Amino acid sequence: MFLRSGLVLMSVALVLVAATVSLAAARNEHGRAVARPAPPSIPESIAQTTEEPEDTSQPWLNIPNPKPEPKPEPKPEPKPEPERKAEPKAEPQPKPELKPVPKPEPAPKPEPRPEPRKPEPKPKPEPKPETSGAWNHDLPAWAVMGLTVPDLGIHDAPVRSSDGQAALDAGVVHVPGTSLPWDGGSQRNVYVAGHRLGWPGTGSFRIFYRLNELRRGDEVVLEDRLGRAYRYRVTERLVVNPGASWVTRDAPGRDMLSLQTCTPIPTFEKRLIVRAERVEDHVGKEKSPERRKN
Repeated sequence: MFLRSGLVLMSVALVLVAATVSLAAARNEHGRAVARPAPPSIPESIAQTTEEPEDTSQPWLNIPNPKPEPKPEPKPEPKPEPERKAEPKAEPQPKPELKPVPKPEPAPKPEPRPEPRKPEPKPKPEPKPETSGAWNHDLPAWAVMGLTVPDLGIHDAPVRSSDGQAALDAGVVHVPGTSLPWDGGSQRNVYVAGHRLGWPGTGSFRIFYRLNELRRGDEVVLEDRLGRAYRYRVTERLVVNPGASWVTRDAPGRDMLSLQTCTPIPTFEKRLIVRAERVEDHVGKEKSPERRKN
């Protein structure tokens, strides 16, 4: 129902609008016919004109106004850079001279000190030989005999009968268990030992330092406490290891003296043995031969 009412009202409105438009158009036509007078006659000479009719379209109104161009801002003039002063060049300093570092000198090796001496038992008195002669007062009471080697500058060096290290450090020793010059029989090996360098201030100091200089025929003399001399002549030299105990034994058919020291200097790893054969042992009958030139 409401729809129908609406449609009716709309139709009435449209009719009214149409009537109003028609009435307005009729009025306009009537006004134009009354108000517009007839144009006057214009001479042809005047009617023909050279002016162009005015353009009512006014196209220039659509041309946009040009935007004002921005004025270029003045560029700041570059300021002159301040002159740089030349920096003074550093003078080359002389390089310090490298001095060679001195190498430390090796510390001197301490000299070997002798072992403390142990008190030795007093040697038993040796049997006196059944001979008469002048008593040798140059030998101390503990010496069993004296040793003389003219070519080595050894004269009446006291010989102790001992196998102890302290006795060897003090001088020349006779190895116990080996022969003595006055023992019976014709087969002997009197074994005597001494240091090559030894200890300063003792009888061992350089006692056999030149033992290697003995030559065949050089004389060696042993003298007992009664002053009897036993003379020997050098026959040979041997170099053996420390453990070669055979050199202390008797040799068949030989009556000899063996002198031992260490060799070579400075290792002293071997033993130098000089052997001498026994000759006439009467005092004063033998003369020492002259030293043979090398």
